[in-house]
Amino acid sequence: QTPFTELCNLFTDDGYESRESLIRVLSQAQETLERYLTRSQSTLDAQTYTPLIDCLELYVDVINHLNLSTTHMNIPLDVEKWVQATMLNHSACLNGFNYSNFSKLLVDLLAKNKHVASNVYTTHNHRLVQLAKGGSTKANLVVAQDGFGDFNTITEAIKALEKKRIGTHRFVIYVKAGIYKENIIIKQSMVNLMLIGDGIDATIITNNKNVYEGISTYDTATVQVWGSGFVAIGITFENTAGPKKQQAIALLSASNLSVFYKCSFKGYQDTLCLLEHRQFYRECDIYGTIDFIFGDASAILQKCNIYVRKPLHGQQNTITAQGRTNSSSNTGFVIHNSRVIPTPELHLTKGSVMTFLGRPWKYYSRVVYVKCYFDTLINHAGWLPYPGNYAFDKLYYAEYMNKGKGANTSGRVTWHGYHVLTTGKEAEQFSVRNFLHGELWIPHTRVPYVSHI
Repeated sequence: QTPFTELCNLFTDDGYESRESLIRVLSQAQETLERYLTRSQSTLDAQTYTPLIDCLELYVDVINHLNLSTTHMNIPLDVEKWVQATMLNHSACLNGFNYSNFSKLLVDLLAKNKHVASNVYTTHNHRLVQLAKGGSTKANLVVAQDGFGDFNTITEAIKALEKKRIGTHRFVIYVKAGIYKENIIIKQSMVNLMLIGDGIDATIITNNKNVYEGISTYDTATVQVWGSGFVAIGITFENTAGPKKQQAIALLSASNLSVFYKCSFKGYQDTLCLLEHRQFYRECDIYGTIDFIFGDASAILQKCNIYVRKPLHGQQNTITAQGRTNSSSNTGFVIHNSRVIPTPELHLTKGSVMTFLGRPWKYYSRVVYVKCYFDTLINHAGWLPYPGNYAFDKLYYAEYMNKGKGANTSGRVTWHGYHVLTTGKEAEQFSVRNFLHGELWIPHTRVPYVSHI
């Protein structure tokens, strides 16, 4: 049974055929893109035109996702992820528009495919790890500002990768210590790329693009990663726009099967965008103020430090803004065995700034904190409503065995969608093994992880 049965029946025969349905949805995506392309640039002001260009790029990605789905129907887990990514891009593009027929078709398709995917997880694990497999960790290219490398900038190395690389085996770029002021885009075609730095605050990729200066949110990112199987080790990703410049992303990741190990992400509002797909973060530091971990990926942050900064006067801090848009989606954020602590500047405010674990960016927002340490900065309510006071019965927020002075759940919100988990069995569904199927692909990156809660 799908949520929009009547509409779905208009596009499918009795005896549902997933391939046929995907092709129909693909056709609608192409038609939608064509409608956008026919809009005249001359009729749009700058504030409308910039998001429109982002929309076009997202819709190209939508069509790519759906094309992949029609050619990989024998792997429902992959189809499910690609359809979810399609929905996310469509949602990001059409924020503020009515819930279109295209959206409803995707919800139905996801609901149907999910039933199939749940039965084939163990039998199709081989292909899931292929993108994560690579060669040795010996660097293929070296970036160094001192001249003792192949290139002086990361951007040059990325361009060279496209010409130098043969096949899709792991390609390693070693970035020596230094401050690299660049904007980097790892394209969707650049799969299995690994960036290795000299450590947090040694190898720094930085910029200061921001929404305040008229740039769209996604394009503020210092680094954007779209290619599957991306791995980063020992790098700081930074956006120095500051708290007055509104949204300013340090890293945007839409990389499936991606891993970040011993990295740092520094910013204020919207620091880390976990846009889509399966992502794993281990022993990383994340700095920010408002919604600074956001998006709609299936992501686990394990053994990380979440440093909450001092916001502007009158503002309050919200750590997460998760964007799950329907009940069939298996996306969400799991923060496991991590610390939530104030920076020295916030600590000096002595509790005058309210800090919350998150707020629901979309109706089905899902965030779970498991075995974390919360300092005193966490407000007793724990969670904050998003403007409009919606989603309280549809979201899923949960806490399990957290500790610290901010972990007391007795004063938490009383929303229907808020849960205090009491058993390991309940929490185990959010483990690396079950939530990300991480045992199938993380080991090939050689990054340590804990499989169970």
